[in-house]
Amino acid sequence: SSGVPAVVQRLARKAQHPIFPAMAEFKTLVARLDEAEQFLERASAPAPAASPYAPLDALDAAVSALEELTPRVGVFEKRALEKDPDKKVYGPKMAERVLAVAGRLADAAEAADELSDSLAPLRRQRSGERRAEQQREEEEAQAAA
Repeated sequence: SSGVPAVVQRLARKAQHPIFPAMAEFKTLVARLDEAEQFLERASAPAPAASPYAPLDALDAAVSALEELTPRVGVFEKRALEKDPDKKVYGPKMAERVLAVAGRLADAAEAADELSDSLAPLRRQRSGERRAEQQREEEEAQAAA
């Protein structure tokens, strides 16, 4: 034999098993979903006086995170829903965890849609202010020329 203990050889083989990188990715996805949910909480909180558009920024960050998460969580969900015992990748506990995360993602996406609707007037107000500011800058530049 190679002089490497059998337990080390088994661990090395296990580390190359496809489930291990997937588990690391799953944990990263869960952490990113936690962040998205925190952004949604901030987006639904009253805006601080010093930063009236903070809810929009938080909503935009949440939507960006959710768009990034959706395709990857979909892959995990498809694996978790696999019916063919020969093709099953996850045990029952992991499948349950994956489906719970997929449910949280769906809830977060729904909350983001609702917040987007309720924050639409604030978004229009910010757009109007930005347009007015650009127009002032253009007029000042023309006056200076």
